Amino acid sequence: MRDAVELEWAGIPTACVVHTELIGSARAIARISGHETYEFLDVGYPHIPTAIWSPDEIQLIADTLTPQIRELLLKQLPPPE
Repeated sequence: MRDAVELEWAGIPTACVVHTELIGSARAIARISGHETYEFLDVGYPHIPTAIWSPDEIQLIADTLTPQIRELLLKQLPPPE
């Protein structure tokens, strides 16, 4: 989450992926960094919070989240002129 906040401060749109168990911490970091309404994506169970995942599990998570990440990043773009 902190990396996402740093990139946002630099004007680079981000999509932060957080495990369900870390949502409280992610919200706290966003809040104290001035990004109270920052939207992040949630990876939940059955995937374990420590992100020690098999290659197949990583692919499944990537396949599942890619459309959401794309949508989140696209809505951060300025409107076309």
